[in-house]
Amino acid sequence: MLTMVYLIFMSLLAGILTGIIGMASLTLYPVLLSIGISPISANATITVATVGAGVGTIASSLKELRNHWKMAIIVASLSTTGSVLGALILIHSSNSGFKKIVPLFILLAGVMLLWPSTPKNDTKKGSTVITFIKWLNVILIGLYNGYFGAASGLLMIAVLSKLIGGKYITYNAIRNFSSFINNICSAVMFIFLLQIQWSVMVPLILGLFVGGYVGPIIVRYIPSKVIKNIIGIIAIFLALLLGYQAYL
Repeated sequence: MLTMVYLIFMSLLAGILTGIIGMASLTLYPVLLSIGISPISANATITVATVGAGVGTIASSLKELRNHWKMAIIVASLSTTGSVLGALILIHSSNSGFKKIVPLFILLAGVMLLWPSTPKNDTKKGSTVITFIKWLNVILIGLYNGYFGAASGLLMIAVLSKLIGGKYITYNAIRNFSSFINNICSAVMFIFLLQIQWSVMVPLILGLFVGGYVGPIIVRYIPSKVIKNIIGIIAIFLALLLGYQAYL
């Protein structure tokens, strides 16, 4: 009973963070490890459960997506291409190797969250090469998201801010839609090819769905810088803890 309450509470928190900046994997990965689930199975289980959060975030982000569906579909298509490749890499990874590389991903996520923003360049048009690199980054972030995904939301927002322009809340809505499509595709692959812990799926989906709906609403009222700094500090602490467990 206590385990179920623990999973629902942490899933609710993960869902909120997913709606704000995309942190379900970062939040739930150590939670599932703490109850005895193996690293790769934990990551696959989170991906399947996160589809529930996606339903909530899309429902809550419809207002921001209203005039941006074309861009959201383009971003989701490219990102999902990468996500499928990332999922294939995960499927062929070992638990020991995955356990050792995850702390590095989480540390990178924390550093990027805390790294100060640089002033935007006001030029209207970039070169064709730079534009191509920006769109290529969408695919590469999708690949990372399919493999693990901690802080992939932040990476996507950084790229979309230069590709699209506009407000953070718009990038976040497009990122929410893209992540939802990514997770659906990866989840289908994981269900057939990896071990999913169905015994914890109900509390995970319940918490993620409710939290995923609340997250985009919070974004409308709390400065994103405050949220990023808090999550960044927690990410670095978590990376050091998981790194200690994996390497020592």
